[in-house]
Amino acid sequence: MENMTISFTVLFDLFIALLSIWVLFKLIGYGGSIGKSLSQVGYGLVIVGFSQIIETLGLMFVDENMFDIHIIHRLVLITGFFMLAWGFNNLMKKNTPQQI
Repeated sequence: MENMTISFTVLFDLFIALLSIWVLFKLIGYGGSIGKSLSQVGYGLVIVGFSQIIETLGLMFVDENMFDIHIIHRLVLITGFFMLAWGFNNLMKKNTPQQI
């Protein structure tokens, strides 16, 4: 039963990573400064998606010191969220009306 759970976990993580890559390709198609901000958001999503794979594979193949795997996962996840926030912040700056 444990092998089946691991298989589903790996499949779901791969699905998350593939979805994030698909979203990135959808967002990269936009040009200009707004497109650059959307691309930053897309890169953040890819980092978040791959952080799940890093954790799952790390827990599958590392028997000792699982604490390090959780720390690495969270650091990568935080990096992805910072990329998302940075992209959205840049997007908001570009879409704020200028006062005269």
